[in-house]
Amino acid sequence: MKTLRVFTNDFGEFGNPVGIVVDPKQIISKKDRQKLAVESGYSEIIFVNNLENKEISIYTPKHEIPFAGHALVGTAYFLSQEYHQTITKLISIGGVIDTWTDNKLTWVRGSLAILPNWNYEQLDSHDLVENLTLPECTNKPHIFIWAWINQKKGLIRARTFAADWGIPEDEANGSGSMKLAVLLKQEITIIHGRGSVIHARPATNNRAEVGGMVSI
Repeated sequence: MKTLRVFTNDFGEFGNPVGIVVDPKQIISKKDRQKLAVESGYSEIIFVNNLENKEISIYTPKHEIPFAGHALVGTAYFLSQEYHQTITKLISIGGVIDTWTDNKLTWVRGSLAILPNWNYEQLDSHDLVENLTLPECTNKPHIFIWAWINQKKGLIRARTFAADWGIPEDEANGSGSMKLAVLLKQEITIIHGRGSVIHARPATNNRAEVGGMVSI
């Protein structure tokens, strides 16, 4: 398994780890894939099922899912670097997910229909987000807590808690950032978790985009 950190800052710091397993012969059973997802301690693991058409499977500690922003960004980056290819799509159980690079950022675009549901709570200041403690958020179901740092510039401070999904705190939440960009109807940059950086924006045809830097 290869581990990458996705949504790092400009210095390659922070980022959400994702495990990537290349398994084109699908030797690892679904049961063992799920076990590995639990044992890894990561919010998601991706299994590459087909190197030709870029078919993948995304596992959380609970089950397989159709979309996970940071995991897909990391996989697109990994495949492009490892196999020296221009990656334009990934295929999950949710369908085709577009991907591309723009300068140092790797992006993915997905339908809102395959993104998981998130609950949102806006606080009055980014300091309040900074000072949140894990115990006080444990009983909040899959919640994205955020505040403006600079509304004019679209800069946001956020943290995500999803103990009910087996993720006490997520270092960098791509799908939640995408949905927030749609709710706010603007492009946003989010300082997430301990210091990860996520870029998100609405797209046409009921879709959204998320991008960031990746470190291997």
